[in-house]
Amino acid sequence: MAQPELDSGYYLQHFNELLQFVTVHYQPVLTTASQAFISDFTALSESCQQLLVRMLNRKGLVFSDADLQYPEIGPTGPVLDELAAVGFIAPLTTDDLTDFWLRLTKDTLWQLVQLAKSQFSAADWKAQVADLAIKKSQTKPLLLGAALKLPVNWLQIIQILPQRYVALKRQDALNYLYFLYFGRIEANLSVFTLRDLGIRQSGQFKQQFQPRFTEASQAQLAYQLAKARPAIAELSKQLKKHPQTAKTELQDWFDEVNAWPAAENGDADEALQLKCSELCYQLGKLAEQAKLLELAMGFYQLSSGFPASERLVRLLVQQQQTDQAQVLLQQLLADPSCDEEWLFADDFYRRKFNPDGGGQRSRLTELLYNAPLVGIDELYLGKAEQGLMAHYAAQGYRVFHCENNLWLALFGLWFWHELFEHEDSALHNPFERRPRNLSSGGFYQQFKTDIEHKLSQLAAPGAASQLLTALTAHYGKANSLFYWHSDLAEQLLPLITYCGSAKDGTSSLVPILRAMAQDFKRQRSGYPDLLLIKDQQLQFIEVKAPGDKIQRHQLARLLALQQAGFNARIEKLQWIIDPNRIYVVLDVETTGGKAGSDRVIEIGAVKVQAGEVLDTFSTLINPQRYIPSFITRLTGINSAMVSNAPTFADIAAKLSDFLQGAVFVAHNAKFDYGFIRAEFTRLQMPLDMPQLCTVVNMRRYYPGLQSYSLGKLCTEFDINLTNHHRALDDATATVELLKMINARR
Repeated sequence: MAQPELDSGYYLQHFNELLQFVTVHYQPVLTTASQAFISDFTALSESCQQLLVRMLNRKGLVFSDADLQYPEIGPTGPVLDELAAVGFIAPLTTDDLTDFWLRLTKDTLWQLVQLAKSQFSAADWKAQVADLAIKKSQTKPLLLGAALKLPVNWLQIIQILPQRYVALKRQDALNYLYFLYFGRIEANLSVFTLRDLGIRQSGQFKQQFQPRFTEASQAQLAYQLAKARPAIAELSKQLKKHPQTAKTELQDWFDEVNAWPAAENGDADEALQLKCSELCYQLGKLAEQAKLLELAMGFYQLSSGFPASERLVRLLVQQQQTDQAQVLLQQLLADPSCDEEWLFADDFYRRKFNPDGGGQRSRLTELLYNAPLVGIDELYLGKAEQGLMAHYAAQGYRVFHCENNLWLALFGLWFWHELFEHEDSALHNPFERRPRNLSSGGFYQQFKTDIEHKLSQLAAPGAASQLLTALTAHYGKANSLFYWHSDLAEQLLPLITYCGSAKDGTSSLVPILRAMAQDFKRQRSGYPDLLLIKDQQLQFIEVKAPGDKIQRHQLARLLALQQAGFNARIEKLQWIIDPNRIYVVLDVETTGGKAGSDRVIEIGAVKVQAGEVLDTFSTLINPQRYIPSFITRLTGINSAMVSNAPTFADIAAKLSDFLQGAVFVAHNAKFDYGFIRAEFTRLQMPLDMPQLCTVVNMRRYYPGLQSYSLGKLCTEFDINLTNHHRALDDATATVELLKMINARR
């Protein structure tokens, strides 16, 4: 289906759409500068509007008139003059030079160098460049570095260029408008284009929107905080280059933060205070990295809640202010802001201040230490979850890798109306996909009555049907809470059906979903990796491979699930070689070397367990195309031989059964597995198997050989290979290599 074509004025249409939305919804919070921006823009001629919007949608703030040639706009000079007259653009100043140098082409840079040269006599120029690498053959960065050392007024020289350079102005007013619409200062007008092209949905949840701010003070503080975030990120980069400036820079930030107004009342102010807290924590970390510990503690004290509280306690102890640390820990234990904060305070207090607890392992270490061990074949190295899934699947469990998405999907679907469709939901423009009040806790406060009513319905007989209705009604709608996948219903319906009940008759899911509604930011992650279902029983497992650590938020989720009545635990893996592991040693012959375009013409496979052959699978395959002559010379297989052979589709089900539950083994497994997977993919049949490559493992366990090709290895180790480059013969020979490898594993 062809995408719709957009007319040349679509940039302007989109910008006007944004301005109209902001004017309608945010009139009470517009600043004088932003109102003037809208008024002045509206008064511009259409050509000026089009050019300005074009500039706003491009990177950087500096532009050359040579780069601003558009047929629909016409001559650039008069348009730029009109924009300059109202202050939307201006000639370059010293502050614009950094952006100018970044955008400069090497040819223009050389032009500037020649203009600079003309300001010197020949002797003076020779003296100036004696120690500088000013050559046209130099790379742009080196040439620019050398040029900037010349004692010239670059602004004056730039004005001599035939091109006219201008810089965008009034950016702060514009960024404020962007912020009101998008909730961030970065422009993202591309979403309008994607919508018009049919690539991105908009307004899929609701059509009527409430402003994110009703008070000017709220909006301006929020804007201030939004600007602070990238500024702090830039500060972090600068302090790595210039650490000597840390004390001055961070003290300035401390003074600025102290000047920010505190939250007064209402969800909006609480959300702003949370953002303040987060920024203070980031600044505290920078101060701590710079060894400015008193300043770091000051920032942490300004930051409410966890994890700033943890850093503050640790710094107090480090500074030998143990009494203050103990008092603070007691406060955290009495009134923790979240589960993770309580877990930290409990562990730290017990180990530092409890006479009987000194030297004890933390809860995290203790839990991991006492977790049961499960032996998993080392073939799953790097794929721990997949290995444990195979382990339990072999025991008859239905196993899903769900992690956070299962719980996020349940939360999103159960409260879909309140999140996305309610007239008062915190979606503030047609492109938003997550309510803004989730992270601040405002969601629960706003819809507390509705949420508690829906939580009570989780134990009702029709709960599963209700969930399925929501899933089918909204399936595929893009949102930033969870992702859709084909087996989501297979996970969700047993979860809601087999979850069990608390003593008061409510569903065991209630405390989990309530906690997510109250503190989504902290409760959205850390859930166990796997869901196991068998005999109407649910189990949740956090998988830890050797060397893995459990994080505090993972422990918090495990404890919450256990307290709610779920079977939730950690299982540690230890790598073993399973003597009863079933392998399928497979070889393919193909029409060429590219799995995406070439096809299989022969398959040979041998099923092996404990060194014994259990079964074989062998067949020619009709690739439904001509077999090249060089392939015939290599394999002996020609088009006539496969003309009456089955297609891959004919044997796919039988081969899939043959491969089921086995390890895929091949000599250069990447090649053979890639072709088999590509053939299955064409039939929309998934293939996901652990693999063992005999080339890789022969190099590992039998190093120092001149060649690791199958033919040379068979010669080296006296392995019978009578019909090389025929699939079953090659697979049979590879079985012997597998035996040799397993003998040394």
